Amino acid sequence: MLEVVFTVIVIIALLLFFGIAPETIFLIFATVILGLVAIAMLLFALFFLVTDISLLFCKKVKGKFVRVDDTDRFDHAVYNVDNQEYSCLFPAESFGRQRIYHENQQYSLLIPRNPAHRSAYDKHSLFTIAIGSVFSVIFIGMLIGAAIFLRAGL
Repeated sequence: MLEVVFTVIVIIALLLFFGIAPETIFLIFATVILGLVAIAMLLFALFFLVTDISLLFCKKVKGKFVRVDDTDRFDHAVYNVDNQEYSCLFPAESFGRQRIYHENQQYSLLIPRNPAHRSAYDKHSLFTIAIGSVFSVIFIGMLIGAAIFLRAGL
């Protein structure tokens, strides 16, 4: 992070040295930051759109909670469905984990119809998807509004 700050300072110093007005430097900096935020918002919306579409190809089953697996990049719940283990695609809730996940308890899950995929969506991940989808729509609306505002000002 320190390298990024140092690089930005050097770039600003060079731009000032070459006679670029501070207002122009600020405008460039603001444009880059807003562009990065817009890209993040679009990627966020794309992720939840793909997740929403993948839910269309799932079937509802009952699965028994086995454990929380912490060997991958993030902790995720593991369920047993018909003697096959399915890993939840979203991180396991860390806040109140003992109240949420109970070993050998049956949970409603959505799993892919394709048996080759061993992933599952539990009620916590479905809640996350619902909230993320709502925010995706809000983000896209904000981006469209910002684009209309900027085009009107130009």
